[in-house]
Amino acid sequence: MDELALTRRTILLGTVATGVVIGLAGKGQGAAPVVTPVVETTAGKVRGRRIQGVSQFLGVPYGGDTRAFRFRPPLAPKPWAGVRDCLALGHQAPQMEGAPRVGPINLDSEFVKQVRAAGREGKLVGNESEDCLVLNVYTPDASSRRKRPVMVWLHGGGYAIGSSGDPQYDGSRLVRRGDVVVVGINHRLNALGYLYLGAAHEDFADSGNVGQLDIVLALQWVRDNIASFGGDPGNVTIFGESGGGSKVSVVMAMPSARGLFHKAIVQSGSGLTALEMPPAIQHAERTLANLGVTSRDVHKLQALDYRAIIAAALAAQKAGSGTLSPLVDGRSLPSHPFTPTAPELSRDVPLMIGTAKDESTMFMAGDPLFGKMTEQQARERAATLLGAKGNPGIDLLKRLHPNDAPTYWLTALATATDKWRQAIVMAERKYAQHAAPVYMYRLDWETPFFGHVLRTPHGLDTALVFDNADKKPIMLGIGPEAGQVAAQMSQAWINFARHGDPSPAGATWPRYDPDRRATIIFNTTSRIVSDPDRAARMLLVS
Repeated sequence: MDELALTRRTILLGTVATGVVIGLAGKGQGAAPVVTPVVETTAGKVRGRRIQGVSQFLGVPYGGDTRAFRFRPPLAPKPWAGVRDCLALGHQAPQMEGAPRVGPINLDSEFVKQVRAAGREGKLVGNESEDCLVLNVYTPDASSRRKRPVMVWLHGGGYAIGSSGDPQYDGSRLVRRGDVVVVGINHRLNALGYLYLGAAHEDFADSGNVGQLDIVLALQWVRDNIASFGGDPGNVTIFGESGGGSKVSVVMAMPSARGLFHKAIVQSGSGLTALEMPPAIQHAERTLANLGVTSRDVHKLQALDYRAIIAAALAAQKAGSGTLSPLVDGRSLPSHPFTPTAPELSRDVPLMIGTAKDESTMFMAGDPLFGKMTEQQARERAATLLGAKGNPGIDLLKRLHPNDAPTYWLTALATATDKWRQAIVMAERKYAQHAAPVYMYRLDWETPFFGHVLRTPHGLDTALVFDNADKKPIMLGIGPEAGQVAAQMSQAWINFARHGDPSPAGATWPRYDPDRRATIIFNTTSRIVSDPDRAARMLLVS
């Protein structure tokens, strides 16, 4: 077909379906919670709530209030007397909304409004504070009687937004399905987690990575406390999607994190490189200028309203002066995570990595031409994106998928040269160590949202991995298919956390190597494929 069916009728049908889904979502929530027995941690006693066979400890402090050490490494929480009730989510980190967008975009169309609504579904809103170093623990049994695999989640949202308290990240179903312990971490984000001020004063030499150092402190908390919650501190898997996957990549290269985790899963967020000093310093200088603060007076930032700091950093970013992400500082991050090679620190850590089939449809959905572009317009965009490879790329995808709209040839090019390429490079560099195994996956199941218009977009996997398809009914639908895919994916993640091998019972998921390139394709019926889409990989990825 020549264009996608993004008609007013489609939009209205999607809106009506959304209303039906939301009306059903509140039913069948189960029995009321009861308070758990008390658990002793290194900072004091806590108790949580027990719901349907899962004990939940929410908002447990693993670090102190960061207002007391803004732009500095985290500190352990002050011990408390008595028993602390951990029955509700703690604060999420201050958020940086409105990050710069790439390419043409129209946020006012009805279609884009619906896409954004679906994207917000299953996410926590509000409840921000610098007192955000908290984590959530989900466990079958909060006692030391047994040691279970521990799965530590690093949330997405780039390095700017997000929270482990999002409903789609509730670990209860993973716990019930796999007899595991799930931990979700909140940590400092955006300017408060990654603004490098070390060039202005040595007091802030670590400021470009304090968000990552928060994660390390949380992993230390897991090491020291998780046995009391039924977890095995000697079997910890870190996993994350998008920005969370990049955080996993960076943690794998941090000396202070060595030995704190034993397996890693990177979902649609391979972190091959980190920020280097020159752009980090430039961004900080522009941020200080926006605040009217000189480098000599950089300590004034510790007393400013954090909202002003975040706004100034966002303005600097929009002006093109740099970004906010982990920094190769020669201290907590000595080198790029996976460039030119995989980190030696994590050579013995098994890795599972993968992507969604159509990552870029989510990023390009706001383009006014999405679903409407002609072949010539797709070729022009491809040339801008890929230069000399643009037209050959369109030729290849037109030949492979002659019935696709030109929009999809372009989104396929963008996916292949971004998320897919990064995942393949990361897997190859991990394999080249000839140490711990690496496994590759791809999610191919398509969301029914607006008649499958987004196909398999970025972020579709998160609720599925947590077996929480019902937490995102607008995007995942209300039929049985999402649950079927979620059952397979969540079990594979559990298997990997338990054994370092995601293979299902009675079958073998081969390790990835550059010859066979074995990849599991997740769908309602999943399968192993050798070197999927080889022709596209040869042209666009190699």
